[in-house]
Amino acid sequence: MKSVQPASSSSRHDFLKWYHVATTGQALQALESAYLKTNLRLGYNQKTVQIGRLGSESRYIDPDFIGDFVLADNKGPRSFPTFVQTAAGSLPFATESVDTLILPHFLEFVADRHQVLREVARVLKPEGRLFVLGLNPWSPHRILQMTRRSSFWNARLIAGHHLLDWLSLLKFDADLEAAFGGSQGKPMTHPHTPWDEWKAGLSLAYSIKAIKRCYTLIPIEPEWSRLTQLISSPLIEAPRLVQGE
Repeated sequence: MKSVQPASSSSRHDFLKWYHVATTGQALQALESAYLKTNLRLGYNQKTVQIGRLGSESRYIDPDFIGDFVLADNKGPRSFPTFVQTAAGSLPFATESVDTLILPHFLEFVADRHQVLREVARVLKPEGRLFVLGLNPWSPHRILQMTRRSSFWNARLIAGHHLLDWLSLLKFDADLEAAFGGSQGKPMTHPHTPWDEWKAGLSLAYSIKAIKRCYTLIPIEPEWSRLTQLISSPLIEAPRLVQGE
């Protein structure tokens, strides 16, 4: 398996610090935690994997389901109930063994996000669910912060429509489910009208929900193959030469 290295060892660390300390980061954390708590809808005996620690897992993972929740990261916290230290590009899970997978602000901070998505597609069961939280590269807040040379906002953020295209190639049925602002207001859900799409394009962050589809090809017998069974002789006879003419 291919190993995926972080795009910058400090970028996601700086993001998590902002996520827990800055006023805007805390507001985003509250919105995203409420969204995940409402939409995850975990069940008993369903394996849920999250790649990359957020530090706010207790806000959206019900204690009743913590036994089936696995946190996978390249480092700590080892005190988490079920923690697996691993590289995201070579997940130590069997093929088609995971029911729900969460990628919370992780893809924008790795160098080869395509390899991570391929691993996600491998370990998810058919009809398994994927939740991706991402920072919007076109948010005004990000553009203002990019003047700071060391800011995590300078990372290669992924536009929502690009991520939808990548997931489609991996046979996921994906949709932009929510857009989050930098305040305590409600997130914009299912922005499909032109006005809502324009506002979502300026949001601070977004959430994409995807379902892994497995399509079975059913061979269909061509109609002409039946016709050949009805023909026992050539349609056109070869010409015969008659001597003496």
